[in-house]
Amino acid sequence: MPRFADYHRTVVGYHGVRRSVALEIVQGAQDSNRSENPDDWLGHGVYFWEYAPKQAWAWADQRRLSHGWDEEVAVLASMIRLANCFDLLDPDHLRELSAIRQQYERTENAMGRAPKQNYNKSKHLDCAVFQFAYAVFEAEGSPIDTCRAVFGPSHERMWNRSGVYKNAHIQLCVRNPACILGTWLVRPQ
Repeated sequence: MPRFADYHRTVVGYHGVRRSVALEIVQGAQDSNRSENPDDWLGHGVYFWEYAPKQAWAWADQRRLSHGWDEEVAVLASMIRLANCFDLLDPDHLRELSAIRQQYERTENAMGRAPKQNYNKSKHLDCAVFQFAYAVFEAEGSPIDTCRAVFGPSHERMWNRSGVYKNAHIQLCVRNPACILGTWLVRPQ
């Protein structure tokens, strides 16, 4: 059995964008926005909040303010088939990720390059490790369709030393756009 067995499971993911972009995506005039930033923490793909529309609204509103968008935001809901999922809620996948990180660093050092580093909110090392992992898995015949992980901002605990984090959520990175089965607009809250 392949190590990233097809989950045969679907989830609903939420994605916040400018309203004009949301309408074009729903109408089929454009595809979902694939992120290819050098600090995308789960690597390149289309990012969603799993079953968390409020997170998508808050993120889109924050983005509108920080980027000076002069239009409303919208949230899209998408039915996503996880398919071959690198699920970081699975302990075996976490062990594999750790080994891949070491392999990435050895490879960078052998090439005479310094491995990428994370800086506060900029996750350059995370992105580089995931991109490296995806390339390794694909070369081994196990391409990854989606990646799934819990994100918990470490500086936002509910109270001192709490194991509960404000704004914790499960984030999805969809690498294979065919896994997005359908998309619709979410009503504003």
